[in-house]
Amino acid sequence: MEVEENNRLLAILCSLLGGLIGCIPWVLAYVYGNMIVALLAVFIAMAAWKAYNLAHGKVDKYVPVIIVIVSIISVTIATFVIIPALLLFKEGHAFNISAIKELYEYGTFTSGITRDYLVSLLFTILGISGVITNMNNQIRTGKKVNLMDYTNISDEEKDVVHKAFLKLGAFDKYSAIEQKTILDNIEDDNKEILFMKFVSNGIIKSYKKKYYYSEEVAMNPGKANLKRTFKIVGWVILALILISVIAAIYGSNTDTSSAKRTTDTQSNDIEYNEVRQDNKISYLVPSDWVEVEKYRKDNIYYYTPSIDKTGYSGIISVRYGDVDYSTNEFDEFKKTIKEFIDEDDDPALISLNTNEFKTEFGYNVLEIVAEYKDDTYPTTEYMYYILGDKTYGLVYLTDYYSKYVKEPKKTAYAMVNQFKFIRGENYE
Repeated sequence: MEVEENNRLLAILCSLLGGLIGCIPWVLAYVYGNMIVALLAVFIAMAAWKAYNLAHGKVDKYVPVIIVIVSIISVTIATFVIIPALLLFKEGHAFNISAIKELYEYGTFTSGITRDYLVSLLFTILGISGVITNMNNQIRTGKKVNLMDYTNISDEEKDVVHKAFLKLGAFDKYSAIEQKTILDNIEDDNKEILFMKFVSNGIIKSYKKKYYYSEEVAMNPGKANLKRTFKIVGWVILALILISVIAAIYGSNTDTSSAKRTTDTQSNDIEYNEVRQDNKISYLVPSDWVEVEKYRKDNIYYYTPSIDKTGYSGIISVRYGDVDYSTNEFDEFKKTIKEFIDEDDDPALISLNTNEFKTEFGYNVLEIVAEYKDDTYPTTEYMYYILGDKTYGLVYLTDYYSKYVKEPKKTAYAMVNQFKFIRGENYE
């Protein structure tokens, strides 16, 4: 008993579920293989079409549009929701809407995943093209045939179809015949499927809604397929170039927006309060910041603009201690610090840059900027080593929690520039 194919809404929902299931291999490769295997995206459309058929959805001229839309929705959900969620889970973070939003505040992550989305979308569309061929064949013949059945043509099938065209004399576009007439002359119970199979393989060609038999393609199908492959590859390369250009423009706009935000932030006046610690050091802290006293250790102090229920705090820390170098031995001090930093063999370290400058009070400062690669939260650390006389100060910050303060580096620099060593009555 044949099931009636009219349950459109259920079939569409099943198709969407199928599309998301088809995303699984590609998503897993992206998240746990640390690579984008965009070719796996072609299975998304196939899975969506298979699920539509399993739900006995009505097959008509609207189906190709439905599968295209469902496939695009599937790859979009997978890229911008499922992948970020798995990346958070992989890094041990709780998954919630706030965490997703925070992740997208990192420009590097946003531009990277957008670029990968465009590439994957391209391969999804390539997968759709093959599925649409299958859909059109099913619409025209009214019969379900596996897509792979259209790629294999036997010698017996060639003889049957060739005889029909030989009888009609339709071997070029000027002698092309209407489909109905051709089908009437094909002696096979599955003539509709056979006809569409030869059309799919380019042996039967169309011209002004009529058809003719190409003996050139029939004699050398490999050459025709190779030519078609080169054409597809050409379009893929062109599309990848276009995607690269779009990604570059997007990245440039992101950088420009970031630079504009930096300028805007730096133009705003920030009020600072002077803080003294142990009558040995003093520095400035923004007036609306607070010290996280529960994290205080010997000679280490943590500051943050807010303490929320997530526990994120300590955007900037300040510490001091004794060293064997006087103020005129900065080169030796600097060498020791660099040797200490070089011992860090963290594989996530991307780059390490140093800079030197003097503060307003004449202290020498070694600035170290370290960038770390992370699938979820790319991080930059800023360390400012300030040399006094037989003592040092360190102002440290990370942009890991940068959503809680605009331009943390600017704040740290102000603290460094106004940093002072105090020789009070308790100073030893």
